[in-house]
This record gives sequence, C-alpha cells and structure tokens, in this order.
Amino acid sequence: MDRYNHYKISSYLLIGFALLLILAALLTDPQGYMQSPLLMLSATGFIGGAFLFALGGDESIDARLASRLSVQGTSALGHIISDLGGYGAGVFLPPESEGGRIMQFIPIQSDCSSFAADGGRFAHHNGITGILTFPLAASLLEDLKRDSDLVLPQEYSLLMGAIQEVCEDLLSVAGRVDVRREGNTVTFDLRNYLLISGCASLREASPEFCALCPCSICSLIACMITEGLKCEVSLNRVTLDETARSPCMSIRYILTTGTEMPG
Repeated sequence: MDRYNHYKISSYLLIGFALLLILAALLTDPQGYMQSPLLMLSATGFIGGAFLFALGGDESIDARLASRLSVQGTSALGHIISDLGGYGAGVFLPPESEGGRIMQFIPIQSDCSSFAADGGRFAHHNGITGILTFPLAASLLEDLKRDSDLVLPQEYSLLMGAIQEVCEDLLSVAGRVDVRREGNTVTFDLRNYLLISGCASLREASPEFCALCPCSICSLIACMITEGLKCEVSLNRVTLDETARSPCMSIRYILTTGTEMPG
C-alpha cells in the first residue's frame, strides 16, 4: 500500500539523518561540547526510523520482533540524556504558533548547566534548565496526518476517540483502548497490547526511561494530547500486566497547564 511505502521512505530519511548527525558530532566538534546533544538527536532519529520501518512492512511481522523495534535504541538514548544530567519526566510542549512543532523538554541537573554558559545550548522552562528536543513520535504523527488524514480535535472526548482509533485501527497495536480521567490525570489502558514484551524488557533494564524519554507509542499519545488540547503533558507512570488473559499496558499522563477537560 502507498501508506506503508510512505512509512518506509520516512524511515530511510530519518535513519540517514541520524547518521549525518553522528558524523557531524565526530567531525565538526573536536572540543566535544556539542557531541552529546548531537548524539541524542541522532538516537532520536534512529529510533523513530526503526519504528516507522516496522510499520512499513507489507507483510505481517512477528509481534515479538515488532515490540523490540518499537523500543530499539530507547535505552541508549536514555543513557545519553542521563549523562547530560537528565532526570524526572520529560514535558511535551505544544506548538508555539500555528504550523509549529511539538517539542519535548527534559530537565537536567543544575550542575550540568555550565555547558550552556557560552552558547545557550540548553533551554529554560518555568525556571528550570533542560534539553529541548523533538519527541520520538513527532515524525510518526506527521505521517498519520498526511497519509491517514488524521485530525486532532480540540474537544477532550473527541480527541480521546481519535487516540483510540489510531491505536486500535490505524496502527493496530492494541485490541481495545480504555480511557479514564481524574482531574488533570488521564490513564490509557492498552489491552491486548502488541508491543508489550518490548516494553517489559525496557522497563526491566531501565524503568526510569519511560518517563524521561517515552518510547514511540507512549510518545505518540502524549503528542496527540499536547497538540489537540494545547497543553503541556508529562508521562507519570507506566504499568504492565502480562499475566492477564489480555496483556495490558496502562499509561498515566499528567496535564500540567491548567487544562480544562469537559466531561
């Protein structure tokens, strides 16, 4: 299908861009000040490219392999961010203007802010120093808009329906998605989740990375909420249940800018 070809082409472009960033980090920055941010961006591109390549297959692939592709490189990216002083939960920021892009702000420890003294290489948000980067699912979201005519409603109930449709039908990563909310906290239960084994392996190795740099599906849902409701979003907790008859992943997000969510 044309849609799958678009996914593959996008994956090649992202992986190629990631390789160029690695070369730029190694060849153009002998002092090493920008190597870690460039390597972080290259890892982001590689992970997004690998996930899009998995979606681009015109034949079904093994679910266990697909689950590994969905988190491929996330641990390496998390370690790069940790080496830069990253901690806590990344914050998804809505576009600043019409046609703008969603960004992800990752707080860093104050003792690492000296890197920014001579070039402003780090960003500031609500008085906190951090790293500003593109979310892992940014390219996937753009592909869904272009190839599947995805529209993100600004009304809460309609937006939740769009997220359910993406996970259940467009990407087919979950058999059913249930949504619960309490105040500014929204929880998604992805039942019969196709990629759960990959998430389990990532959490076993580095559980803190789920909030610090969410993998493709968790990032995609956060991006959809951020753009649809024009609010800041952070991932609060991920819970896996592989013992149930229908394997389930629960993802809890916090909306942090006083977003009003109508019933």
